[in-house]
Amino acid sequence: MEQPYYWWYVYGRFSPGENNLPCTGEVIAYYFALSGLSKEELARRLQCTERYVTMLKSPKNKTMPELLSRRILLAKVLQIPPVLLGLSSVALASSDGTLELASSSVGIESLASGQMMQSYESLLALSWELYYTSSIQKAAQSIQQALGQLNSDFAHASGLKRDQYDALRCRFYQLASVVARDRQDRAQALEYATQAVEIAGRLNHAELLAAAYLRRARVYLGLQRYESAWQDAAAALPYADLARDPLKGKCLQMAGEALSYVAGADQGRQQQSLRYFEEAARLARKGDLTPDGSFVRTDLTSIAIEKAQALTMFGRHDEALAALGVARKHLQPGMTRWQLNLLLAEADAYYAQGDLESCCYVLTDALRITRALNLPTKEERIKRLYQQCQGKAPLHALRDLQQLLSRPA
Repeated sequence: MEQPYYWWYVYGRFSPGENNLPCTGEVIAYYFALSGLSKEELARRLQCTERYVTMLKSPKNKTMPELLSRRILLAKVLQIPPVLLGLSSVALASSDGTLELASSSVGIESLASGQMMQSYESLLALSWELYYTSSIQKAAQSIQQALGQLNSDFAHASGLKRDQYDALRCRFYQLASVVARDRQDRAQALEYATQAVEIAGRLNHAELLAAAYLRRARVYLGLQRYESAWQDAAAALPYADLARDPLKGKCLQMAGEALSYVAGADQGRQQQSLRYFEEAARLARKGDLTPDGSFVRTDLTSIAIEKAQALTMFGRHDEALAALGVARKHLQPGMTRWQLNLLLAEADAYYAQGDLESCCYVLTDALRITRALNLPTKEERIKRLYQQCQGKAPLHALRDLQQLLSRPA
């Protein structure tokens, strides 16, 4: 049964409250967590007791604070979008907290068309499915057209509708970044990913921030800017704590991956990297993996693949091959990207162990999938490893790979 989509989901997944508003206690608790303030500091700023702050943050709270002036102060201190507390956006612009401002009815707020929103959601879902199972380039033109229309609509919108467009723009910029990354246009990929981070920050939306940092970290890894990738992965984690399990698990996985590239010989960092992978795997096994709109997939196959690559870098080759065995065991039909990533990770592990014959055979299989999906970045990686094998691997193992590489893509 399809779940209802509430207007406030543009800011966060809150339960329904009263008068077509989200649950006030959940809203306050969410923005309190984002603020980083202590309960004591919030009580001081609100000029109330810590017990009252606890009551405000309770999921049972549907109405407090009732005084308009207190709601305005609360929205200012915690940077809560006024509409979530039933306030007109004029309220926060006023310097006079004693003004008798009427709380706005969400029914009066200008909202984007439900049919239009659904069409964008459908395009997002289709495009991400193509990314995982086929080639996202099939949807590249539609993605650019949608982004252009959203940017135009955003420029002429105001209030809640403007935020609705902004949230969609954030998600489409993430998608466009992946398209550019697959085309090896890394500068464009980084520009789009940075746009997504900036929009998510403007909305102060935890799940959008976690997803945007996650995907920019991936771009930085492709650019071999490993410290930047780790900084973004680390920045995503506090927001991931407020996100649902699929996105939280993927952020933990990215933290493990990004940290592995900067760990070097530091045993403490290596162990922390592996702990992130274990936390992600725990969520993949026992968490609620109901799709959350981020279109990330937290699954044991991808976690084990990235963990194996980390173990390979740490020189723990037997453990890396064991992790790849786990990945293959959990590989689902139709997950073409994961199949390719698994083959590339196996090739890296075999090369690190000195088994160049197996490395070449696996690279040959990987190249066939890469050509079918038209993924230049993956083919570039295969060519680099092939060049490292030349002059070292047996000729019979290199032959098929060499012939395949000599053919036009």
